[in-house]
Amino acid sequence: MAEKLSFHFEGSIADQNKMNFYEAARFQYAAARLMVKLAQFRQQGSFVKNITNVSNFDINLSSHRAGSFNINVEDNTKKSSAGNFVDASMSDLISYVGERVIGKIDESSLDKTLIEAFTQTAAGEAVTVSVDGGAGPSITSALDKLVEAYVDNSDIANEWPSQIKDLVTRRLAEMVRARRLEEQKSDLSKIDLLRDQKLISMSAPLIGEMATALRKSADTLEIRSSFHSRQSPVLFLDQKMAKEIEAAVVDKDITTILCDVIQFNKDNGWGKVKIDNGSKTISFNIPSDVMPIMKQKLIDSMRKDLVYLQTYFVRDKAKQVIRLIAVGVLPTPSN
Repeated sequence: MAEKLSFHFEGSIADQNKMNFYEAARFQYAAARLMVKLAQFRQQGSFVKNITNVSNFDINLSSHRAGSFNINVEDNTKKSSAGNFVDASMSDLISYVGERVIGKIDESSLDKTLIEAFTQTAAGEAVTVSVDGGAGPSITSALDKLVEAYVDNSDIANEWPSQIKDLVTRRLAEMVRARRLEEQKSDLSKIDLLRDQKLISMSAPLIGEMATALRKSADTLEIRSSFHSRQSPVLFLDQKMAKEIEAAVVDKDITTILCDVIQFNKDNGWGKVKIDNGSKTISFNIPSDVMPIMKQKLIDSMRKDLVYLQTYFVRDKAKQVIRLIAVGVLPTPSN
C-alpha cells in the first residue's frame, strides 16, 4: 500500500484555502525534487543531478480536502528487482535529512514562565521548571509533558496560544522523528559518511526552497505521513525557522573542531559550544540517529577541558558560521 504524505499549511491565506501561486509552485518543485531524489537514494544508494523520465518515480499528487491548505502526494514506488539500498519509507528518509538540516529547539530561547503556566494546566498540578540543572524538570521535560497531554487529547490545543501550539507541534515532530530513526537504525546504518554528505548537500537547498511557501502563503508547514489511515508528524516549520533555513548554507564537507561544550540537552541533542579560543558561542544539534552513539562520548569528553567534534558548518549568506550539525566525537588530542 502506498504511503501518503501531506504537506499541511496553516495561517495567512492558507486558512482561506489559498496559496500564493509563485510560492506554492516553488515549494512543489523543491518538494518533488527532494522526494524523487530520496526515492532514487532508497533504491540505489545514490541519486542523479538531473531528473529525467527514466530516473523519475511514481510519486503522484492526490486531491486535497477543504481546511487550511494541503498538498497531498502518494509514494507508489516499488522495490527494484535487485532490492532497495535501504528499506525505509519516504517519511523515514525525510526524517533522516530533516534531523540534519533543521535545527533542534533552542532551550535557552524558550519562555520558561509560559511553559510552566500551560504545563500546570495540562498536568493538573503546579510545575516549576529548573534552569541550568537546578531542582525540578528541565524546560524540555516540561515541554514534553505538554506534548503528552496533546497526544492524549489534541483538543487541548484549542486553549493554547499559537506560540505554545506551534512549539508542541514542533517538539512532537522531533520526538516522532527520533522514534522513526531508532526503528530504522539497522537499514539507515548503511548510509556511510560519504553518502551522508551527499544527502545533506542535495537536501539542504531543496528544503530551503520548500521554506519559501511560508513567506506570505502560510505561517506554518507540517509534513505528515499516513499508512493505513494512521497519521503521524514528520517535520514542522514556522516562519522564523523557514527564514533561517532559506538563508542558511550547509557545508558539503565535515569540519573537525576543538571546542568547549558549555551546554548540552540530553533529551533532544541541542547544545552550545565556544569556538575560536572562546571568542564565539554558537549552537549545535545532534541528529537523533547518532545520539545513542554520541551522547555518552560527548558527556565523557565534556569532563575534559575541550571536546573534539566532527561537524558540518551551517553558514549565513555572509558565510559566517551560525550553527553546527554535530555528527561525531573524536578522542581529545593530548596536546
